[in-house]
Amino acid sequence: MSLSIRRKHWITGFLLVSIAVTVTAWLNRNTFPETMPWVPDLAFEPRQSSVNDASFITEANDVRYEVQPLYDYELTGLVVSFKRFTPGIGLHERWNDYINVADVCVVWGENASDIDLNQFDFWNLEFTCYIQTRDMAAWQAFDQDALANNHLLTDNAYVQSVIDDLRVGDIVRLEGQLVEYGEPGRQKRGTSTTRTDRGNGACETIFVEHAAILGSMNNSWRSIFWLGVFGIITALIAWFTSPVAALR
Repeated sequence: MSLSIRRKHWITGFLLVSIAVTVTAWLNRNTFPETMPWVPDLAFEPRQSSVNDASFITEANDVRYEVQPLYDYELTGLVVSFKRFTPGIGLHERWNDYINVADVCVVWGENASDIDLNQFDFWNLEFTCYIQTRDMAAWQAFDQDALANNHLLTDNAYVQSVIDDLRVGDIVRLEGQLVEYGEPGRQKRGTSTTRTDRGNGACETIFVEHAAILGSMNNSWRSIFWLGVFGIITALIAWFTSPVAALR
């Protein structure tokens, strides 16, 4: 076997290993590490206070919306799941709802400090955060009142950029108002005003005025993922720049 053919075999093996590492790391990218970031406000439930503000008009994607504030609201939570919405697809497109830019599911209190969140699966669909586990003890220990799915509304470019940067394992602070909203003269979409409700209508609808990521989990799988990607790129470059073996 010529040197160039052996080189191709080594490159092929390295490429396959890099692909396997990348896929494995991607599947584990949201695994919660043993040591999680912490800020003091994460121990407390969201704060809200009633307001008597008039409704206001704002716009997203050339659609006007009337927003009615109900409560001032401040939330510090650990992100366990999220779904961003893209104009052109899904129910938000069909309903002409462009101001709801994302749903973000968070936990706080003992759920963020004392619970092994890896015992649970969290995921978001269009309007709902789902949670499941096969561990009955974990389910009984989990505080159902310290989890919330939040419909995030904004017309602020900086707030939008923070939402775009959110990942599972981030501690996020959101400040704004719990609101009802909709196109003027049409039915409004509402909001939950308590953390103890369940099912349809239990999500908080927040018009976000300020947003910040206060901390992010240090998950080694995310670093390994980029090492795998680098390995794939390196292998492909080596493959296409290697000498071609002559056939005899």
